[in-house]
Amino acid sequence: MKYLQRCILVPALIGLSIAVKAQAPETPRNTPMQWDARWISAGAATSAAYGVYLFRKQFDLLNYSGPFIIHISADNYYRLYVNGRLAGTGPARGDLANWYYETTDISPYLKYGHNIIAAEVVNYGSSKPRGQFTAAAGLLLQGHTPREAAIVNTGTTTWQAMEDEAFNTLPVTANTFYGAYAGDSITAQYHPWGWEQPNFKDSCWNPAVTTASVALQGNSANDWRLLTPRPIGPLSQERQNFATIVSQQGINADAAWLKGTAPLTIPAKRKIRLQLDCGQQTTGFPEMLLSGGLDATVKITYQAAWQNSTRVYDVIKPDGGTRRRFTPSGYRTFRYVQLDIETDKAPLTLVDYYNVYTQYALKDKSSFTANALTDSLWNTGKHAAMLGAQDNLYNDPLQEQLQYIQDAHIHGLAIAFFSGDDQLLRNALIQTDQSRIPEGLVRSRYPSDDRVLNISDALSWISTLQDYLLYKGDKALAKQLFPGVRSILDWVDRHQDPATGLPGNMPYRDSTALGPLTGQYLYTLRQASAIAAYCDKPADSLAWSRTADKLREVWYQQCFDGDKGLYAETPAKKTFSRYTNAMAVLADAIPPRQVKNVMQRLLNESPHPDESLREKYYVFKAMQETGVTGAFPAELQRLLTMKEQNNAMMYQSAAAVTNLFLLGITAGIQSTSWNFKTVLIAPDPGPAPHVKAVMAHPDGGLIETDLSFSNNRVSGTVRLPFGVTGKFRWRGRELTLNGGAQEINL
Repeated sequence: MKYLQRCILVPALIGLSIAVKAQAPETPRNTPMQWDARWISAGAATSAAYGVYLFRKQFDLLNYSGPFIIHISADNYYRLYVNGRLAGTGPARGDLANWYYETTDISPYLKYGHNIIAAEVVNYGSSKPRGQFTAAAGLLLQGHTPREAAIVNTGTTTWQAMEDEAFNTLPVTANTFYGAYAGDSITAQYHPWGWEQPNFKDSCWNPAVTTASVALQGNSANDWRLLTPRPIGPLSQERQNFATIVSQQGINADAAWLKGTAPLTIPAKRKIRLQLDCGQQTTGFPEMLLSGGLDATVKITYQAAWQNSTRVYDVIKPDGGTRRRFTPSGYRTFRYVQLDIETDKAPLTLVDYYNVYTQYALKDKSSFTANALTDSLWNTGKHAAMLGAQDNLYNDPLQEQLQYIQDAHIHGLAIAFFSGDDQLLRNALIQTDQSRIPEGLVRSRYPSDDRVLNISDALSWISTLQDYLLYKGDKALAKQLFPGVRSILDWVDRHQDPATGLPGNMPYRDSTALGPLTGQYLYTLRQASAIAAYCDKPADSLAWSRTADKLREVWYQQCFDGDKGLYAETPAKKTFSRYTNAMAVLADAIPPRQVKNVMQRLLNESPHPDESLREKYYVFKAMQETGVTGAFPAELQRLLTMKEQNNAMMYQSAAAVTNLFLLGITAGIQSTSWNFKTVLIAPDPGPAPHVKAVMAHPDGGLIETDLSFSNNRVSGTVRLPFGVTGKFRWRGRELTLNGGAQEINL
């Protein structure tokens, strides 16, 4: 029987009344003094089934002041309300052995006297996103100090709970792999409106049921979630209005409604269609405010910025109430929204409709300007990277919402260069390490409840670590992850072809050809040798360097085509790729005197139509490290053409590869030591007469260049953070750079 049909009015529960004095935390803010809370759920909750569950805790505060810190988690996802105000969401995605909790001070939401903490918990059941792990539906809330715990702890204080039967899932229409959220079906008459408000009567709710005790990471547990603090910062949210109405049928809507300044009323017995445009692809939780419209149907279709067969739908059935607020249970990624609305006997008023844009909270400190082409690509790449910066680094926030280490490599570096915040990249490295299978390899994407592996992805994890260390000299993390580096390289070594010494027909190779796989392995050995030296492991460093030298000779004999002057994809020497030869250059597999010749040859090769952004990263990196950058403007033009053709690749977060090398090639900013302590600035402006760039340094400062180019000369200024030194290089001439601003005139 539905909630509104079965609810019997009885006297409201009396809230807990305790006087609390302000007390400074005696332990780290993100660690409670003790864990004595318990996981709770609604009594009717089925652990593995879809369900939306509501929880309430009433209490009184007398003589209260100061912080009120709580630690909260849920399975799968929660929204926290304090006295009716949204106070937090989470948890960040991890796995069962690394289940995150958030720490927050809710004192800004509290008041003297009666208070209410309320939480909505969604367990997506069989419709859960691919990146979501689950043990059982539940909520956990722990007070930071014993006094706070005595007031609000789940499992040791009284909480009320009910299942919200207004929600159900809708399947997603997709012809390809889909790993994100399902759509929502919301029947408003079954929802207990105002449930998160202090004056709501919850006397007909049942007491929440205690389901499990707390288990912490680093401890054994009986198939349960091991708690650990959230490793990254919070998400930010802000209102984002739709830009325009693209088309409309059956109604005459104006721009005032889009701005939230004038409601839009749909008469009874009417069918209408509105197509709205955000102006660019976005992500978040669209909110719709409705009044009236009993027995109407509102269908919301989210559409990508490019031609895409995937369709995500939400369907709302209003109950005729006033100012009902609807929002999906999972975030949506879209540019266009189509509203198909059919009213019955009552008119429906769309009071307001907008997106709550959601993104990892960071401050963008970067900028770049050179010419129309570069500036357009800079803005495109940055926008794509920001959209995918959520609790994890999502390369495709529309279709998959999964963290692939090869894409996170590009994406995380770009976010760090924009903001100086390297936490998402660091988190991707750690989570990928946590995905390790018993054989020693890491998975291609993680968190993800599948077992997708590829040897190229495992090797890329080592490359990502090395590039992270060049940006942020985190020796503690390097030493923590070093056993994983050794594990991957040992695995590849065990699976080499004994006849040739090259990577053989090994597991998880998929369709990767011998040439590119060997080139990547050789390059990774060079990087691992440097990481080992940084981690004070000289024996490993020397061993990997010697292995690389031997492998270089064998690969050269097997795959180098002397007539073409390039490495072939296989010993048959029939096909060649830019990526394979870029790897050869980066891995020192080319004699020094031939490097520039090989670079010119590989750049004369037309890119394969399927050349990925991941592969372009290494082509551009080889250009940057060799100084053979003259073809970079042509590469940018190809990317601009892809953008103009509305290629889906340019909506991926890895499109920020352009930002990395607009900074690294056009502006010429490169790290030449761990932690970016020394730099090389070697600009190649191409046709641009003026290049101005700002990049965030990991120590909190900025690297700034403002340079003009004319008649093979360069002039302007370069500013480095104090404590950073380096070189400025132009047409074979060099200047020494120090912290602060300095004039350039060469």
